[in-house]
Amino acid sequence: TNHLYVNNEGYAQIKLNGWEEQLIELESQRADFVCWVRNSSRKPWALALPYTYDNETKKHYPDFIVVRKDEVLGYMVDILEPHNGALKDNLAKAKGLAEYAKENINASRIQLIRQNSMTGKFLRLNLMSSLTRDAVLKAHSNEELDSIFSKYGLTD
Repeated sequence: TNHLYVNNEGYAQIKLNGWEEQLIELESQRADFVCWVRNSSRKPWALALPYTYDNETKKHYPDFIVVRKDEVLGYMVDILEPHNGALKDNLAKAKGLAEYAKENINASRIQLIRQNSMTGKFLRLNLMSSLTRDAVLKAHSNEELDSIFSKYGLTD
C-alpha cells in the first residue's frame, strides 16, 4: 500500500512493505496517536543512530518516528524499528537502539519489532526497559537476541 505526503514538489508516495503497513495501521488506531514519519535513509533531516557491525561504525535509520499526545506530558516521540530477525545486522542494530535508549531515558518508546510469521502478531522489544536493554547490550549473537525476544518481547 502507498501513502501520500506533501513535499516541496507536490505529492510523493511512501511505499511500505506488508508488515510495515500493518504496524502503522495498528499504531494509528491508538487513542493517543497523532502522526507518523518514515525516517528516510541518508536525508539531512533523518534520525541516524550509530551502531557497530563488523568492527565498523555505521549509521542506522530506524524506519518510523511516531508522535503521540498525552494530556499531562504533551507530545511524545517514539522510535519504532521493524526489522527482519533473519538479517545478520540484527544484533548490531538492536545494540545501537539500546545505547540510544540508555542515553535518552526520557524518550517515550524505542522498540525493535519483529512479526511472527505464523500468527502475524508483532513482538516488540521495549528498549526503554533497563532489564531488556541490558540483556541486549550483553548479548553476543543473533541467537541470544532471539532468546531475548522470547523472554522479554511484548505482543500486541
